[in-house]
Formats: sequence, structure tokens, C-alpha cells
Amino acid sequence: MHEEVESKMRRSEFENAMEGQHKLNSLLQHENCSARWLWRSGALSPNGYAVPWENQCVNTNPENFLWEEDKSVILTVAPGIYEISLGFFCQKKPTVQVLVNGETILTAVNSASFVIHHSSGKLTNGGRGVNGPLTGLTLIDYVSLPARARLSISYAGPNGGKGGSQSASL
Repeated sequence: MHEEVESKMRRSEFENAMEGQHKLNSLLQHENCSARWLWRSGALSPNGYAVPWENQCVNTNPENFLWEEDKSVILTVAPGIYEISLGFFCQKKPTVQVLVNGETILTAVNSASFVIHHSSGKLTNGGRGVNGPLTGLTLIDYVSLPARARLSISYAGPNGGKGGSQSASL
């Protein structure tokens, strides 16, 4: 029995290993910090322009990305440089604004671009149809946010199509 106990890891070794793992996890968490939310209903907030984030798909740092279901504001606690990517899919390209603390910082508009999207709205694959547009208005950009930044998206465009063909993620 004494031989078995001696062959096991000492508590201090275990605690040191766990502390090292915690430091590694913390470092990796900062390197892989991402969150994504969806808007599928096509319905706007009561103010008539803000996108209410209905579903949270991923949030690797819920202490930093504060989200409430159907609210139009995402709070980022830590200051820093953030990548913002969004996509809106509807029959006609909308105008979309990214706001920080109520101030517009980016606007994506329906204008000529270097890419021409050809979408009939349906793709048939082996008898199964995909409802809704295949392309949309997308944006990827980087912004420098202050501490406790309140991000929201303003949307002006076609109402949600049949089956809720609009979706967006931030």
C-alpha cells in the first residue's frame, strides 16, 4: 500500500501542473477570443432600425462579450482591436451601419462593387431546394474599441422574406 501511495503524484505537483494549465488556458483564450450572434427573423427592434441579436452561436469569452437574447446591443468589456464581420442576406442589398456607443463608425451600402452577385434566390441540388438568396452584403473590418464599448447594428433594407431569409452575424 505504501508503494502505491508513493508512486502517485504528490498534491503539490498536481497543483503546480494545474496552475500551469490554467496559465496556458488563459493565454489561449485571449488568442482565440471570438463570438457570433444571429438575426434570422428579419424583425427589427421597436426603434425600427436596430438588429436584435436572437441567437448566440459561439462565445469563447462570455466575460468579455456580454449578450442578451433579442437585445440590439453587444457589450465588449475589454478595450482593444476587434475584427467585425457581418453578412446580411435578402433580395436586395441593404444599408447597414455599425455603431459604437450610439455613434456610427462603419457604413456598408448597396453600391457598385468589384464582385457581381448572380442569385436567383434558389439553388436546386438533387431535388432539395435552398430557400433565400445565396449572396448578400458582407463586411469584414477591424476596429479599435474602448473599454465597455456598446456595439449595435442599424439595418435599412427589404423586410424579411418568406421563411426568414435574412440572417446576420457579428
